[in-house]
Amino acid sequence: MKISVVIAAYNASATIERAVRSVLAQHRRADEILVVDDGSTDGTADIVRRFGSEVRLISQANGGASAARNTGIQSASGEWIAFLDADDEWLPEKLDQQCRFLLRQSNIAWCYCDLIFNHPGLKRRKSAHPIRDFIPEENRGGIVFNDYLAAYPQGFFVSTITVIIRRDVLEQTGGFVAGMKRAQDNDLWFRIAYQYPEIGYVPQALAIYHLDTVGSSTKVNVHYEFMIQLVERHLELSARYGRREAFMPCIRHMLEVWIRELIQDGHGREARDLMSRFGTYLSPRFGREVQFRLAVPVIGPQVADWYLRFKNRVRSSR
Repeated sequence: MKISVVIAAYNASATIERAVRSVLAQHRRADEILVVDDGSTDGTADIVRRFGSEVRLISQANGGASAARNTGIQSASGEWIAFLDADDEWLPEKLDQQCRFLLRQSNIAWCYCDLIFNHPGLKRRKSAHPIRDFIPEENRGGIVFNDYLAAYPQGFFVSTITVIIRRDVLEQTGGFVAGMKRAQDNDLWFRIAYQYPEIGYVPQALAIYHLDTVGSSTKVNVHYEFMIQLVERHLELSARYGRREAFMPCIRHMLEVWIRELIQDGHGREARDLMSRFGTYLSPRFGREVQFRLAVPVIGPQVADWYLRFKNRVRSSR
């Protein structure tokens, strides 16, 4: 396996060295490291140049994270691509663990792993996939999900910095959509899953997703219109590939997460609009939950969460 690592960077002078060093520290070394400087106006490029021949620097006008990643894909020489954001990092065994799995599962075109959310305000680092603990011990080296569209709503979502994928699959499915401001990664993984539903999963947390980066191009909240566009786009695309029924649980999961976030952030009007547009895809129970959250915002999201959990436990015990 020849693996090219693509790091998209924009004004990342505070974190790019940490990201690159985490790749260089891999037990299984990457065959190529490409940093795509997406029009930075700080010292990002100068820091990357200090690594010399170990890292290939590509500079381009600012076009966003998707455009930078696509440039990296097109410029890579490896048949496998792994992604890292300039403000995140890998743990040393990431590539080794995933490569071992892929060599055992030669029919799999892509795989991912768990990751850790890290923020100075958190008492402890949080696993992105806490449900991984239910995976049997004998499968801790990795398992194959028969359909990513079924794994995603169960909590096993793909994060871009955890993926290793064949380059020809990325090229065939069109890569990232440049200009998308939110969920451009979800958009790509869903498009790939329509044609390559099987995906490998290594349940170890092998990457760190930092939540404290100011101005990160991939971690900013944007207008909810992008949520609407994503749902409408994939209702059409999933039907085109004969996968609409399989995609329905993903729709429900995304909408529930987004609507709760909107209410929590005080955007009740936008939450109501999503319910009006896509309420038919959601359960009656969730509809009642939204009505409750919108009716009593003054009590706060944590109290609302506690009350709804208590109410559901009472219902399930009857």
